[in-house]
Order: sequence, then structure tokens, then C-alpha cells
Amino acid sequence: MTKARTLADFNTAGVLTSTSTINPANLDSTGTIPSALLAGVGGGDNTPYFLAYRSGNQTGLSGNGWREVICNGQDADSAGAYDNSTGRFTPQTAGYYQVQFVGSARDFGGSSTQSLQQVMYGIKKNGTGDPIAVNFVDLSVDNLTRFTSTVSTIVYLNGTTDFVSPYAYVVGNSFSIHGERQYTNFSAYKISE
Repeated sequence: MTKARTLADFNTAGVLTSTSTINPANLDSTGTIPSALLAGVGGGDNTPYFLAYRSGNQTGLSGNGWREVICNGQDADSAGAYDNSTGRFTPQTAGYYQVQFVGSARDFGGSSTQSLQQVMYGIKKNGTGDPIAVNFVDLSVDNLTRFTSTVSTIVYLNGTTDFVSPYAYVVGNSFSIHGERQYTNFSAYKISE
């Protein structure tokens, strides 16, 4: 009987590092598990992927509705699937993707006494309807002028027309999105077929 293996028995290249018994039929001549057997068990290149950020404030966003955030700078884009003019990621490879948005809303309601009371960050699929993932905060006090938070989800994208993009919603005042990479960024990578 062959002993069941765990990923801890192999190094990152898929080479057996444990001396315990394994089914030799699953190994190649170098003692390595073929990549086809490792698919979906960890490893892989997780492409396509991208990392974008907001460069400069995105101003003039009106309150009381979902407003698309456009991350106009990029650190990485493995397949050219992110459009920094629209803020949308449209991968041409079907699969499940881990998507994350870090947003930072700032109040610019025209008065130094106005501040944020309710803020939501969301990720929408195909730009319509309600977001597929939301992070909501009800501050209940009128004393913050900026709020940064993260929302993430796993979503299936069809590899042709599906896209994801980040959104922000501020109750009441007009607002802007703070434009610095550590405060506002958007990223995704493929995790599975």
C-alpha cells in the first residue's frame, strides 16, 4: 500500500524531499512529480496577474452612489489585461481569480468641517448592479477625513468579456480617492481553472 503524500514532502520545484514511500509511477526519472500532477495543488505561475495603483487623487466624485475608481498606474501586468485608462481587468484566460482592492476615500465636500460618515469599497463584475464584494464602515461620528480599507473576493471570469473593477461609495459628501500606491491599489491573479 502506498502512503498518502502531502505538499510538505516536496520542495517548491516538486522534487520529493521525504524518504517515505511514494508510488514511483507518479515520478519522472529525476524523482520529480510532473507538473501536470501538481496542477491545482499549489505552485504554478498564477498568470495572468496585475498590480495597479492610483497615481494622483481622483477628484470630483459625487456622494450617494457607486463610483468607479481608476487605478491609473501599474507595477505589473503579465498579459496586458489591465486597462489603466478605464480601471478594468479583462483577462483573456478563463478561470477563478483572487481580486483585491485597497481604497482610500477622502472627503472634499467643500468645507473643512465636513468629513466621512459612511464609506463602502466594492468590486464589481462587468460594471453593473451591486458589487460582488463590499467592505462597509459606518463611522457614526463626524470626525474622519480619510478612510482606507481592503475588500477582496474570488470570482470566475470567462476569459473573453468578463471584467472586474473597483468602486467606492461615500454617503453624503462629494469625495476623492487618495492617489498614492500604498493607499489605493487594485490587483488580481488567476488561482484555478
